[in-house]
Amino acid sequence: MKLKTGAVAGAFYPDDQQQLFSLVEQQLAANPCSGPKPRALIVPHAGLIYSGAIAALAYNRVAPYLDSYSRIILLGPSHRVGFDFLAALDADSWRTPLGDIELDREYTDNLVSSSTVRYFNNAHLQEHCLEVQLPFLQLIATCDISIVPIVVGSAPAKVVQKVIAQLLADADNLIIISSDMSHFHPYQQAVEIDSNTRTCIENFETQIQSTQACGCYPLNGFLANAAELQLHCEFLGYCNSGDAGADKEAVVGYAAFAFAQAFSKTQKLQMLHLARQSISSGLETQSVATEVVQEDYLQRLQACFVSLHINDTDSANPARELRGCIGNLQARGSLAECINRNAFLAAFKDPRFAPLSAGELEQVVIEISVLTEPKPLIVNSEQQLLALLRPGIDGLIIRHQQQQATFLPSVWQQLPEPELFVSQLKAKAGFSPDFWPSDMQCFIYAAINFSE
Repeated sequence: MKLKTGAVAGAFYPDDQQQLFSLVEQQLAANPCSGPKPRALIVPHAGLIYSGAIAALAYNRVAPYLDSYSRIILLGPSHRVGFDFLAALDADSWRTPLGDIELDREYTDNLVSSSTVRYFNNAHLQEHCLEVQLPFLQLIATCDISIVPIVVGSAPAKVVQKVIAQLLADADNLIIISSDMSHFHPYQQAVEIDSNTRTCIENFETQIQSTQACGCYPLNGFLANAAELQLHCEFLGYCNSGDAGADKEAVVGYAAFAFAQAFSKTQKLQMLHLARQSISSGLETQSVATEVVQEDYLQRLQACFVSLHINDTDSANPARELRGCIGNLQARGSLAECINRNAFLAAFKDPRFAPLSAGELEQVVIEISVLTEPKPLIVNSEQQLLALLRPGIDGLIIRHQQQQATFLPSVWQQLPEPELFVSQLKAKAGFSPDFWPSDMQCFIYAAINFSE
């Protein structure tokens, strides 16, 4: 049996069992946090007296669900050894003062054989970024847990993204990204830098630099996948070493985030049912239904689009044809009200189509896109916009004076190239092909998209 012993006990956390237990227990008790089951966490990795309170928020967030994961994948940066790949640990267990944690050797062997992950123990020998997570996991565990520790070197972004996609494909995996924020800036400057990095994380931007987060390699790879999976990012908390008594002239920032599915399968079915009920009611009353919906998530202020499609069964290659689409880019009431109203309008008031008939209702496939708040994208040219757009992820609004148009992220399926996407959006807005004034306004947003 191969045992990995702790490298930073007595430095990053107490090497005495009782002292370590008491410290972590106190930090967990003082930092409660709750919410839906996470798919992934971002947690800091400094000495526990500095970053432990923020890390405790993340571990409290996942504690109620820990027994439902088959394994925990720990991903963090290399601070001591230089290499350009993802390094797994060739061991069976990892020892801390609180006891031994089992490593999922079979899963790791399969990962190494099927991806670009390699066994490379030198990356783990003196590395602290993963080890400081273990005491938290040991205290919140109510059953045996197994981990897969991976130190991520300066590997190409697409390689890291592909490996993390493989890890996320297994819904039984909990992904933990270990990263601190900015390093060694004066207190107020660090707060500003870290605030900007928080925005990048919440917007799933994948160009985060090492000056913003030391774990930028696994972080960027994860964020690219999180955007494609339409995960919801929840900011849990922030502080820096200056808040914990360290020198405020050179602080390190710590933040925690949780990522979960924005809506459960049951919630998506409820929303689709609400849209269909709205259309059915509209056929009878010719007006928007006034049904009261009690579920908390449907009371949130959030914008949405409702699209209707009908299968083209007469075609040699059957495809869904658009039958109506109405939505709003800014919230105008609760999500329930938005779905109710836009389903009715898509069915009966889209000026491009005749009102939906009772005979068509059974053929209609309803699609809902719940939108995030549009955020301005500062660009100086159309070429700069094309370079920044993320195909399949970004919804785009362009606006000039009184003219504007938008494409939902789902439109990338028909217009997969940024040049085509933008040119068609310009045409939709009524702009000429070469039109791009210096005061063109651009906004991007994401959409959680689902259909019957």
